[in-house]
Amino acid sequence: MKLSNLKVSVMAFVMVLPVMLSAQNPTSSTGTVQQTYKLDEQTKKKTTPVGRRIELTPVYGYSLNGSVNLYRANFKMENAEHYGGILSVEVMPGVLGEFSYTRSNTTARFEDFVAGESNYYDMSIDYFQLGGVKELKKGPVVPFGMVSLGATWFNMKDESDHVSFSAALGGGLKFFFSDRIGIRMQGRLLLPMYFSGGGLFLGIGSGGPSGGVSISTGVLAVQGDFSGGLIFRF
Repeated sequence: MKLSNLKVSVMAFVMVLPVMLSAQNPTSSTGTVQQTYKLDEQTKKKTTPVGRRIELTPVYGYSLNGSVNLYRANFKMENAEHYGGILSVEVMPGVLGEFSYTRSNTTARFEDFVAGESNYYDMSIDYFQLGGVKELKKGPVVPFGMVSLGATWFNMKDESDHVSFSAALGGGLKFFFSDRIGIRMQGRLLLPMYFSGGGLFLGIGSGGPSGGVSISTGVLAVQGDFSGGLIFRF
């Protein structure tokens, strides 16, 4: 074979080689770019943080206000309607931090068993609670449990007020019609408390110094409420 013919054959082979490789590998450079772009988009979707869910729920319901048993007397708070609101912020998936406020306007009867006298008072009971809610599953129907701590204000209209530390336990259901609107129904056990005493002790023994604090508490009254409201989710 002449040298000129060999050069022509080599040049033809070099020109045809890319076409042959492209036919064997259907993924072109454009396809590679598209696949890389799709992977980048999927990665962005996985790594993009989701905004925290916020729920605002005005509530209305009925309170079981209970009574306080005193020595030779009883202070009975009549059951009544209540109203208020709940602000919930998602702190982790399925767990929300929550602040709630409710107010019940009622009347109370103080009955002195020894004197045989009864007095009536206008009052309101205000609950300020801060706690957490655990949602038990996802979906349009969401059961949940909750626990909270806070303060209860027994607001006597013509007498001195009383503020008590309180705790609440409860649960309920949320029904969602869409991603933004739903209904919340719940019940709570409310426990306003009193502190009957406390102590502080310090000592030194063979094992070295020691100390401690003791606090004595009790339940002032066992109360509860049932309520419902419209959820606005943001």
